[in-house]
Amino acid sequence: MNTTEHLLTCLAEECAELQQAICKALRFGLQDRYPGSNTTNGQDIAMESIEVLAVIELLQEQGIISKPRGTKAMIDAKRDRVNQYRKYAKTTGALVD
Repeated sequence: MNTTEHLLTCLAEECAELQQAICKALRFGLQDRYPGSNTTNGQDIAMESIEVLAVIELLQEQGIISKPRGTKAMIDAKRDRVNQYRKYAKTTGALVD
């Protein structure tokens, strides 16, 4: 295994841990705590998100992936799409507040 494979494996693992934290929050709520845990599911999501970002930064620092140009614009565009589909989901009845 080389550095690229190692870091990509780390990223995959961190993404899986983030996914697991999200699923626990969906099943049990954001404020729920796993027995014996000091953090809530919401806090676990935040921590796992940071760990994903940290590995992405390592990949960028190693030159394995590049930081996209116009990141702020890309983030804004994604936020707009998510909000657009959230509004659409409300009109279909799939999303209720």
